[in-house]
Amino acid sequence: MKKRVGVLIALLFLIGPSESFAAASYDNFANYATQSSLAPFARDLGGILGSSTFHSGRVLGFSGFDVGVHAVAQFTPEAGDTILGHNGPQTFGMPMVQAEVGLPFRVDGFVRGMSYGGLTVAGGGLRYGIIKPKDTPWSPQLMISGVADSVTAQDFSASHFGCNLVASMGTQKFTPYLGAGLDLTNLSVKNSNLDPSLDGDYVRAWGDRFTAGVQFRPAQFFYIHLAYVLLHGESGTEGGLGLRF
Repeated sequence: MKKRVGVLIALLFLIGPSESFAAASYDNFANYATQSSLAPFARDLGGILGSSTFHSGRVLGFSGFDVGVHAVAQFTPEAGDTILGHNGPQTFGMPMVQAEVGLPFRVDGFVRGMSYGGLTVAGGGLRYGIIKPKDTPWSPQLMISGVADSVTAQDFSASHFGCNLVASMGTQKFTPYLGAGLDLTNLSVKNSNLDPSLDGDYVRAWGDRFTAGVQFRPAQFFYIHLAYVLLHGESGTEGGLGLRF
């Protein structure tokens, strides 16, 4: 019980600060954007958007439902990202609300979004269970997924596309999971106070992503998940909680 309480407290600390990161970090874009910082910023943004879209390798199954709040934090920006790192290394992140539904043929659909401090994200995706879902303890689960997001802010806009391969095995109460993914982020500059010549500029950036986490289910329909993430070589953490039926 003490372990579960500790996990929940840690998660709340993660999600709470992430809201302020979303507002305080991304709204400095116009004041610190340079030509060389656009691609690193796009990779950092794409890694955050691609994270925390899964918390096991098991699809829901037909008529299953999941709704939760998830958050991810990257401990330091990529070298060269002076937009998020203009005051030196600092943690940044993003919370997200996500709803999922199980469809026929081992397919899940999900939608996600957030709007805070002038930054709005809306997206969704699909998952496919490569292995038929089983509830037998320690049965392997494997799925692939794809996600697409649209980002709007005062001084920039972006589109994100991500794909994942996720594996897990465990029990009803405890499920470790591993994931690997790729993120493609397209960034468009609306306004740069530091370098007005960048207005209208466009960059495309790729990044890889690796996840190692664990999902806890202290109650039948309630879950908590925590994970370590490696986003294009930068360390971070993610977590979430929700209801899964």
